[in-house]
Amino acid sequence: MPDAQPLSGAVSDEALSLPRSPSPPARTPFPLLAVLAPLLGAGVLYLVTRSPLMLAFAALSPVIAVASAVDGRISARRRRRRDARAYDAAAAEFLERVAAAHQRERAALDARLPTASRILSDTSLRPRRWASPGDAFVPVRLGSGLRRSALSVSGAQETERERELHAVARTLREAPVAIDPSLGIGVVGPLPVARAMVRGMAVQLAHAHSPGILAIAAPPGDDYDWLDDYPHAAVADREGLRLRVIDDGANLRADGTEPEDVHTASRQGETSGVLHAVLAVAEHVDDLPAGCRIVVRATASGVSDVLAAPHDAMEVGASLHAELITAQSAAAFGRDLARAALSRGVAAARALPEHVDFDELGRGELQTNMSAGHGGIDRPGLSATVGVSSAGPLTLDLVASGPHAIVTGTTGSGKSELLLSWALAMASGRRPDEIALLLVDFKGGTAFRRLSALPHTVGIVTDLAHGEADRALKSLRAELRRREAVLSELGVGDIRDAGARLPRLVIVVDEAAAMLAAFPDLAPLLSDIAARGRALGVHLVLGTQRATGVFGDALLANCALRLSLRLAAASDSTSLLGTDAAARLPHSVPGRFVVQCDGRLFTAQAATTRARDVERVAAAYATAPRPPAPWLPALPSRIPLDAFGPAPGGGVVIGALDDPDRQAQEGIVFRPQRSHLLVLGVRGSGRTSALRAVLTQWHAEKIVVPPDVEGAWDALEAAGERAHEKSTPCLVAVDDVDALVARFDDDHRDAVLERLRSLLVDGPRASIAVVCSAVSLPTGLRPVAAQFGERLLLRHADRQEHVLAGAPAELFEADAPPGRGVWHGRAAQVVFIEPSSSDEIDRAEHGEKRPNAYVTGGEQSPPALSFSSGSVTAVVSVSPARTIRRLREACPGLEVIDLESGVKSYGDDPLRRLDPGAVAERGASPDDPGDGDIAIRSGGAALVGGADAWQTHWALLNRLRGRSRIVFDGCAPAQVRAVLRSRVVPPPVVLGHLLTCDPSGVFGRASMPEP
Repeated sequence: MPDAQPLSGAVSDEALSLPRSPSPPARTPFPLLAVLAPLLGAGVLYLVTRSPLMLAFAALSPVIAVASAVDGRISARRRRRRDARAYDAAAAEFLERVAAAHQRERAALDARLPTASRILSDTSLRPRRWASPGDAFVPVRLGSGLRRSALSVSGAQETERERELHAVARTLREAPVAIDPSLGIGVVGPLPVARAMVRGMAVQLAHAHSPGILAIAAPPGDDYDWLDDYPHAAVADREGLRLRVIDDGANLRADGTEPEDVHTASRQGETSGVLHAVLAVAEHVDDLPAGCRIVVRATASGVSDVLAAPHDAMEVGASLHAELITAQSAAAFGRDLARAALSRGVAAARALPEHVDFDELGRGELQTNMSAGHGGIDRPGLSATVGVSSAGPLTLDLVASGPHAIVTGTTGSGKSELLLSWALAMASGRRPDEIALLLVDFKGGTAFRRLSALPHTVGIVTDLAHGEADRALKSLRAELRRREAVLSELGVGDIRDAGARLPRLVIVVDEAAAMLAAFPDLAPLLSDIAARGRALGVHLVLGTQRATGVFGDALLANCALRLSLRLAAASDSTSLLGTDAAARLPHSVPGRFVVQCDGRLFTAQAATTRARDVERVAAAYATAPRPPAPWLPALPSRIPLDAFGPAPGGGVVIGALDDPDRQAQEGIVFRPQRSHLLVLGVRGSGRTSALRAVLTQWHAEKIVVPPDVEGAWDALEAAGERAHEKSTPCLVAVDDVDALVARFDDDHRDAVLERLRSLLVDGPRASIAVVCSAVSLPTGLRPVAAQFGERLLLRHADRQEHVLAGAPAELFEADAPPGRGVWHGRAAQVVFIEPSSSDEIDRAEHGEKRPNAYVTGGEQSPPALSFSSGSVTAVVSVSPARTIRRLREACPGLEVIDLESGVKSYGDDPLRRLDPGAVAERGASPDDPGDGDIAIRSGGAALVGGADAWQTHWALLNRLRGRSRIVFDGCAPAQVRAVLRSRVVPPPVVLGHLLTCDPSGVFGRASMPEP
C-alpha cells in the first residue's frame, strides 16, 4: 500500500480511538457453601426441636442453589448480547467517523495534488500556478489508489475485529498517490499509453513550477511537439530544476551516445546548482534508463501496476488508476502557459540583465516597442520606461494604469533606486508645466537629493526638519481644493480637459510607513488624494518595506499599479500581488522586481540612475520655469516689517502666519481697538520684538511701562487716570509683566496687579488696549486672563508648557528661532525691527520722554530736595541722625532740628527755638507765636524724626501736615501710611530716593541734595 511519506507535512491531524471489545462475563461457581450452610442449620434445629418441619426446610436448600446458578447463566447471556450490540454500534460509529475523516483527507490531498485533468480544465487553480518554490520538485500524482492514511488511531488491537477496524482506518482508498520525480519515474507499456501518462505528470510539474525555475527537455519529433509552446525551455547554464523526458532511446546526445545514468546526473546537479528529474517511457522494463527507481506499468484501461519502488516510497504490486492526457490537451495547456508567462514577464527570468543603466533606456539603445504584445505598456499620460523585462524595456504609465502606485521591497532590494529612476523617467521628455514632482523622503533626505536639480521638482520633504514634513503634506489638501477651483472655473471635471492650465503632480514617498507612523493623521489625507487624484491630476507613488497593515483598504483599492522588489515573507507578496513571486526573487540581484499592471504580472530589472542622467534631463529644461509648489516653504526666521504692505485701518502687523491648509502665508493683524494682546515665551523667544512691532506701527497715544518699579508705578497710575478720560485711543505696553510684578514688594504688588486688572477689564470702554509680554502670566492676573482677546505664543521651555499655554503640541520647536510662535493654532513669525534710538521700549528702559508717549523711571534720579525760605519740612526717617547729618552738610542755611532733642528743649513745640526775626503775620508775638503761628528762619527749617517719634507727637504732626511738606527717607509703606493716617498705598521708591507728600496729599519723589 503506498505511503503518505512523499508528501511534506501531515494532511490530517485528527485522532480516533478504537472501540473496545466487550470482555466475556466471568463464570459463576456453584454455591456449595450456600447449600451446606442451610443443611447444617436445619440439622441443628431438628436436634433441638425434634420437629420434622425443620427437615423440610433443609430440603429447600439445594433447590435454591440450583435456581441461583441457572439465573446467573441467564443474566450472563443477556449481558453478552447487550455488550455485543453496543460494540457493533460503536464500531459502526467509528467507521462512519473514519469515512468522514477519509473524505476530508482525500479532499485535502486532492486540493494539494490536483489531477492533470483538473489542472487543464479548472480555471480556479490559476492563482496557484507557479506558486511552488524552486528548491525541490513538488510530488507528481501517479494516479489514485490505496495509500496509508494520516489519520491517527489509538487503542488496543487484541481482537481480530479491532485489527480489522484499525486496518480500515489506516487505509485511504481512491486517494492521490504521489511520488518525488527526482527519484526517476519509468513508465512501461504500449508507447501511446505510456506517453499519455507522462504527459499528465509533465502538466503537473509545468503548473507547479515557474519557467524561471523549471526547465523541461524532451526528445525531438512529433511525439513531443506538444511541448513546443511551453515556456519551460531548457537553458544549458540555468540553475534550478530540470525535467528530462526520455523515450526508449530517442534522447541520444548530439554525438550519438546514450544519456548518462539518472542518478549520475542528479549527483552532478548537486554541485552545479541543478536538480534533475527524469520521466522515462519504454515498452519494456529493460529499455528504461538505469536508475529509474519508480517503475509503473501503464494499460489502456488506466489501471497501472507498480513494478518497482523503494520500500519507503511505495508498495510494489499496488494498483493505481492513472490519468491519460491527450497530446492536444497538453498542447493547449502549453499555449495558455506561454500567454501567462508573457503577461507575467517570467518567461525567461534568468535571462534578465543584473544591471541596467538609465541612459541606455534614454538613448534608445534598447528596443522600445512595448505595445505590440511584448509585456509592456506604451500609452500617453505619464508613461515612463523604468527598466527591462524579458521582452525589452518596461514602460509604466500612472495615468493609464494607476492612478496611484505602491512600491514595496526590503532593505537593500533597490527600492529607493527604483523610485528615483521612475521619477526621473517621468520628468524626461516632459516640460515642467506638464509634470511636477513632490518628493517625500523619510530615510534622511538622501534618496532624492539628486533630483533637486530638476526644474520639475517642486520640493523635497525630509524627516529631518521639524514640522516641515507635516506642514508640507498638509498643504496638499489645499492643493486639491485649488485644483478643484481651477477645474470648476474652466467648466471641466477632469484634468485631461484642462489643457495646459494644470501640470500633473506626482507625489513620490520613500518609506511611507515611517511617514504614517510619525504623522498618523496623514492617513485620511492620503486616502482622500487616492480617491480624488485621478480627476485632479494628483498621483501617489508610495514606497514601503511592506504594504500589509500599513495602508488602508480604501487606499489600496486605488493603487492598481503595484511593484514589488524582494520581500521577506511570501504572505506579504501574496497580499500585494496575489502571488509569492516577490518573495522568490534572488537576493543577489538588487533592482529585480515584479510588477502587477492591468491584470498582468511582469518580472523586470530596474534601471540604475547616475548623476549624469539627472544632469542631462535638468540641462534640457534649464530655461524652463519651475511649476508652482503645492506647498509653501517654511517661514523665514527674519521677516521685514514691509513684507505685507500697510496694515488695515486701526491695525498693526506683528508677524506672518503660516497656513498650509490654505497654501497661504499672510500678515498677522492685531487691532488694539478691539482686544488686548498677551505675548508668552521664554527669554530670548522674541517677546520684546513683538511689542516693538506693535509700538512702531501705533501712532496714537501710547504708554510704555518701564521695567523699574518707580517708573512702572507712575506709568500705570497715568494709564489709570487716562482710563477715566475716554478720549483718543491709547496703547499701554508692558514688557516682561511677570518680572515687573515680582520686583514690587508685597504692599505695592497687590496695587499694581489691581491696576493691571482694572485696565484689562475697564480699559476697552476708554479705548485703552493693553499689550503684555511674559514668560507666564502672573498669578494675580490669571482670573482676568480671558480679557486678553489675542495671544501670541512664542517658544516655551518644554512641550508641556507649550501645550498648557494653548498651542498645538505638533508646533512645538525646542530650537525655534526668536519670534517663531503660534497664532490662532498656526505657526507664526514675528516681524523683525532693528532696535534704534527712537525705540519706545529702549527709551522706557532709560527713562526718556517723547511726544505721544509717557515714559518715566529708569536710571534717572528725581529732582533734589529743596527748601524754600520760611518753610518748615517734616522729615520722617528710619535713621534720623544720618538724615540730619546729610541735610546739614548739604544745606548750610537750613535749620535742621532733631525732633527728640527739640521736644526736650522746648516741650511739645520745638518750633519755638526758631529765629524770631521771621515771624508769620498771624503770630501775636515772637516769644509766643500762639496756636498756628510758626516763627521760621529765613533759610527754612527741617524737623527730623523717626516714624514712631512722629506718631508720638501727633499734635505737632497734625499742625504741620496741613501747611507743610512731609518727606519720608527709607520708610516702609506701612510706616508712611501710619504717619499719614491714610489707607492709600504710597508710591514705591528705590533705595536712595525720598518720598514727598505735599499738604494736598499728592505724593512725589526727590533725592537728597548733594553737599
